[in-house]
Amino acid sequence: MVDLEGDVPALWQLLLTGWDQALEAKGRAAKTRRLYADAGASFVNWLTPLPGAPPGHVLPTTSAERRAARRRSAAAGETAEVLYRPDEPEQITRAHIERFLITFATEPTERRPNGRSDAYLNQTYRALQQFFEYLIDEDEIEASPMARMEQPKIGQRLVPTLELDQLAALVATCKSKAFADRRDDALIRVFADTGGRRSEIAGLTLESVDLTRRRLRVIGKGDKERVVAIGNRTSLSINRYLRSRATHKYASEATLWLGDRDRPPMTADGVYQVVVRRGRTAGVAIHPHVFRHTLAHDWLMAGGDLQALADHMGWEDLEMARVYARIWSARRAQAQHERLALGDRI
Repeated sequence: MVDLEGDVPALWQLLLTGWDQALEAKGRAAKTRRLYADAGASFVNWLTPLPGAPPGHVLPTTSAERRAARRRSAAAGETAEVLYRPDEPEQITRAHIERFLITFATEPTERRPNGRSDAYLNQTYRALQQFFEYLIDEDEIEASPMARMEQPKIGQRLVPTLELDQLAALVATCKSKAFADRRDDALIRVFADTGGRRSEIAGLTLESVDLTRRRLRVIGKGDKERVVAIGNRTSLSINRYLRSRATHKYASEATLWLGDRDRPPMTADGVYQVVVRRGRTAGVAIHPHVFRHTLAHDWLMAGGDLQALADHMGWEDLEMARVYARIWSARRAQAQHERLALGDRI
């Protein structure tokens, strides 16, 4: 996580702490809170070293005052508006945020020598939007300085998906009757069949499994519950795993996935490691979220409905479904072209 640096005034520490507590009270996931906290800390760290305002400086609040400030900067030979360190949230301007986002996106870091990705910048932008909404709720500011800002555009990139032979190679590594093989076969099939998030699949309990109706009850983002369907082979695989699980030392635990060799229930990180390890054995580059990409891709390639996909995936609206649809539009066009085969019919 990003820590506050140097002599950050106590006010900013209190505001960031209060924001995190407000997010927790709303039931936001720990991962989301960490992302937001990192964005807030990065912004405050950028603000703190700015020069203090000179005596008599008045923060421009109207369009006319902002234009006048730019003219004064130009007259002084400045190529950009001079920004001063805000002492209060209400002193933060749109220019502060825009300059921060430019710096945040382009400055090299140890992990990202070429600067941050478009997706990371977009994520930070949305986090800061939420921070200013919190400040409005707390009567720290009257209006967000981001109110009329446009969201950074994310370049369209193809996301990795799995082919059927790769999925088959993964389950082929789990062919024995050993506990770990039966568990991992069921785990991989559940991921592939549902496209569930890692936290959703890792959080499955015995009570959330209905093999009669072939349904799983998962808890998604925002603590929202939904029911997803599974196929017959996945149901049979879970059944085999449950029979092995019945003799496990921790069989009475509610958590569905248990550790190998009578170890305690698996964490989300443990589930992640299992998938990566099976992928390494099968020669397939894989992590849990790739299953989600794959299901969305296959759903759309088969002509599946966007709303049904959003409902299955646990998306609140159609935006993510549309994103996937745009990403794979070229693949769908290629598939339709191959079916048409006009060149082969001449």
